[in-house]
Amino acid sequence: MFDLLLENGLIIDPSQGIHCKGFVAVKDGRIVTVGEGASEARAEMVVDMEGKIITPGLIDLHCHPAEGLSWLGVPPDEIGLDSGVTLLCDAGTAGASNFETMRRFIVQDAQTDILCFLNLAVTGLITLPEIWCEQNIDVEAGLEIIEAHRDLIRGVKVRAIEPLAEGVGIRAIEAAKALAAKARLPLMIHVGETRTRLPTDRMDAFSRAAVSLLETGDILSHYLTWEPGGLILPDGTVYPELEDAQKRGVVLDSCHGLNHFSFTISRIAIEKGFLPTVISTDMASIVRPAAQSLPVVMSKFMNLGLTLDQVIEMTTVNPARALGEHESRGGLKPGMRADITVLELLEGNYVFCDGTGGERMNGTFLLEPRMVIRRGAVRPAFSRYHVPPVYSAAG
Repeated sequence: MFDLLLENGLIIDPSQGIHCKGFVAVKDGRIVTVGEGASEARAEMVVDMEGKIITPGLIDLHCHPAEGLSWLGVPPDEIGLDSGVTLLCDAGTAGASNFETMRRFIVQDAQTDILCFLNLAVTGLITLPEIWCEQNIDVEAGLEIIEAHRDLIRGVKVRAIEPLAEGVGIRAIEAAKALAAKARLPLMIHVGETRTRLPTDRMDAFSRAAVSLLETGDILSHYLTWEPGGLILPDGTVYPELEDAQKRGVVLDSCHGLNHFSFTISRIAIEKGFLPTVISTDMASIVRPAAQSLPVVMSKFMNLGLTLDQVIEMTTVNPARALGEHESRGGLKPGMRADITVLELLEGNYVFCDGTGGERMNGTFLLEPRMVIRRGAVRPAFSRYHVPPVYSAAG
């Protein structure tokens, strides 16, 4: 007898190419079987999933679940299990000097699983800007922390922003890449500076140089920004460094945030074939009203023209691969941990925003999580969707 049987649901598991109506059986916190059609099996708990979508547990590759450590932080379980997300990846809130605090007081206390990118800046994102001189960087200390916490740390993070460009310059990006290479981990780079774009903006040139250093498996975050430092311009220009990065196998991270996402740039990117590898929220204290949750951000991309299967792939198996977790997460294969999200695709009239990109979009689709299962344990989930505030376009 199984512990849990989900039946009559639409199962979508891009890692196995599954899209069918059927059942998922769970025992001892693991997936036992996934089948098409009806099941004759018995279970301690049977849940009718008629009208619902059963997917691998959602993964938010880029967020800041670090309330109490940084003013940017948000409660992990609010943006995690309560929103239908079974795995969060903190995108560099902590650096070498405070990662152990992050582990002890944030990661260990959360019910939602958390993995991390280590910030190149020794103090992470506690104060901003985090890097303005060489003394903010300690590659050897970073490597020591990574070696001590390899079970949690999945990469290195650096923000290619103006204070860094004007201070340490490209050497900071090279240092981040060197640290990632020594640790045999991917590098995640943030691009985009929140100000008005200037003719022949120097931040464009800096981002292009930084992105040229990325290799297969590295992650380019905020590539859908409209700001200086973005690689897609509002007039439709796409810098060749983005195309080259995509060809090299760099992970394109949509990374919503408050100030670094644009519906206009997203439409251009989709039209020109620069689809996200990964959909993420960049959820932080200032981001909540705009992004709301990972299912809401997924809904935005559906209303921009992506399919249901695409947005599920971009929030399950793709981020699992980017984190090196695809053998145990991101799918519904027998033997995998039973991390499952149950969604309902609602149709109606919904309003979405892109933050300080300054656009509001009317949409007809909303992905609403109804249930989340972590290692076989069932709990309710919801999207926190609401009509967003009106933001003026920054710059």
